[in-house]
Amino acid sequence: MTDLPQRFVLTLAALALLGAPALPPAHAEATAPSPKRGTEGLVAVPLEVTNAGDLTLSCEVKLAHWYSFALGTAAYGVTLSATLWSDPSSGAVVLLNRIGDQMPVERIWCGVEGRSWDTRFEMPLARAAGTAEAPLRFSCVSGAKDAAPITCSAP
Repeated sequence: MTDLPQRFVLTLAALALLGAPALPPAHAEATAPSPKRGTEGLVAVPLEVTNAGDLTLSCEVKLAHWYSFALGTAAYGVTLSATLWSDPSSGAVVLLNRIGDQMPVERIWCGVEGRSWDTRFEMPLARAAGTAEAPLRFSCVSGAKDAAPITCSAP
């Protein structure tokens, strides 16, 4: 019976040593990468979409990692405006979140509200390194309620 406490202590010590490598380092959170923030080195890219059709349009952006963000809606005769940002050195296009983090933009589209993806028109992005993205200005027209994609053109 006198070996029991000694075996218990040895077992606990062995378990502690075996489990220690599985624990994350205490500084792991402090070394995690953070997104770029602010507009330094970026050029503003105005986005303007005028609704010239009968149905309300909804415009969205797809950010990295399959996250989409609604830019807003535009009824007939209304122009939806937003500001994107371009990094001329890399050609990247970003949207700033509420705290100024640069969120990479993968796609921009507008379509009929409630079915914007199914009826979408994708705004083309040049994303050319060495030059800033040009302003994005479009006039868009929706067809009948069940019609296929809306049509947009530069005014």
